[in-house]
Amino acid sequence: MQLTIPQAAKLYGKHRSTLHRHIEAGRLSCGFRGDGTRIIEMAELIRCYGEPSHLPPEMQPPATADQEGMQQAMLQALQAMHQELVALREEVAQLRSLPPPRTQSTTQEPTTPQEDDPNGLRALVQALRDDTPDNAD
Repeated sequence: MQLTIPQAAKLYGKHRSTLHRHIEAGRLSCGFRGDGTRIIEMAELIRCYGEPSHLPPEMQPPATADQEGMQQAMLQALQAMHQELVALREEVAQLRSLPPPRTQSTTQEPTTPQEDDPNGLRALVQALRDDTPDNAD
């Protein structure tokens, strides 16, 4: 966006002579339009003076129909996700209220955890005991 010196001065609350002084000192660069009017790029003003505290209404970009449509679509998607989140939380609450599942009881001795038998020797001995017939018969 290109601004004339009076527009830039108004935007930043500075006097036109201040901008002319900064241009002459080399602090601020400008160009010329075909009619000879000095113009300053908005990026150059931001580099030199920072972001303006407020933009006048004529410089603010208007909201387009595409943006409004996209905002509506995003709002609908957000509402749908919120409804799904609420439903999932209710389902989790229902599942937590159910009793724990019953485990099947087995006649075999429970196997020792892997931590107690890191090399598997106890499991091997137990398997050999289960496979050999009793000699007492």
